[in-house]
Amino acid sequence: MTPQKHDGKVSHVPRKGSIKRRVFRMLNTNPLLKPKTLCKILDLNYKDYKGYMTQLRHLWKYDPKRERGSKPSLHAWRGWTDLPRRELKELAQRSWVKATMVRCCQAGWTRSKSRNRFVYWKDKHGRLQLFETGRMNLYVRKPATLGRAYQLISNALTFTEVFTDLRDIQGILKGVRFHGAHYVFETGQKLPSITIDLFHESNGIILKVGDRSHPSSIEVIASYPGWGEKNERAVEKLTSVLEELLIPRRLESEKKSLDKLSYMS
Repeated sequence: MTPQKHDGKVSHVPRKGSIKRRVFRMLNTNPLLKPKTLCKILDLNYKDYKGYMTQLRHLWKYDPKRERGSKPSLHAWRGWTDLPRRELKELAQRSWVKATMVRCCQAGWTRSKSRNRFVYWKDKHGRLQLFETGRMNLYVRKPATLGRAYQLISNALTFTEVFTDLRDIQGILKGVRFHGAHYVFETGQKLPSITIDLFHESNGIILKVGDRSHPSSIEVIASYPGWGEKNERAVEKLTSVLEELLIPRRLESEKKSLDKLSYMS
């Protein structure tokens, strides 16, 4: 302890190293403390320690170890993909998907009792749902990563020998797309309970603060908007239709040009 004079009185002030530790400890508890309040709590002269307190607050605020919300916990990840498209008509494609679902049930999948009659696979990595349209929904458990999503698909389709062609598996893995995720930002103190779903339909975002499951965290539930997925599928169908219309014409024009060259030669 070092004695110092302030306003004619001698006060015992701790060394600067201990001041830094105490200030950081107080800011971890209450990040809204200002330099004047910190000096009052530590019984320091505000005029003498104003600059030092401001510097400590700056160091605490921008220290990567103490950045709040910079490293969220990813609790779940949702995505989707499609079965590989065969060179079949729509009715034949649906029959092939139904036959694939039968093979899945024989390989250890479970058939749901819901009306849309999907089959699902469940293990430690998450859950996989296959519908009669050929769409597959993925639910990956924490710690959610793209590698765990790939492992979930491999466990459900490759190790069970539902698909033995590597090209089919590569097509399914390549088509995996993001649909939604659940992020949790820990704050270290209990927060009031509030749910903000104002931007759910437009941007697919729901904010939860002080929820029962995470009373000291800010939860961000992000999902791909339904209208965005519908637009994406519409563009894909339009592209495939245009390709079917334009490719034969292009082949025909190329054939005519080759015939013309052969005639000239």
